[in-house]
Amino acid sequence: MIRLANVQGDVLVDDRKKDDRFMARDGLVLDPLGDYLVVTTQASRADVHTPAKMTHLGPFSYLRVGSNRLLEGKHNVIWIARETKAFLAKIWALAGGRF
Repeated sequence: MIRLANVQGDVLVDDRKKDDRFMARDGLVLDPLGDYLVVTTQASRADVHTPAKMTHLGPFSYLRVGSNRLLEGKHNVIWIARETKAFLAKIWALAGGRF
């Protein structure tokens, strides 16, 4: 089970398997078989609970969750709502594409 907690601000979740993207909310539970990218923007933060560990994401952070792997990192990309798809593409490139 992958659960998001303490979500503050705009936290984006992109599911590569379902080609679905949405804003996270506190208490959101994700399918453990998915391939997710959880991204915080310039003024947001969240905690991501996975079976392996609990990760705190501060501003300008991302977490790649999928296939029993975690990849955490920082980015410096400013999020603008109308450019969400390009924003997520840049972060996916940082996160290494597909596992």
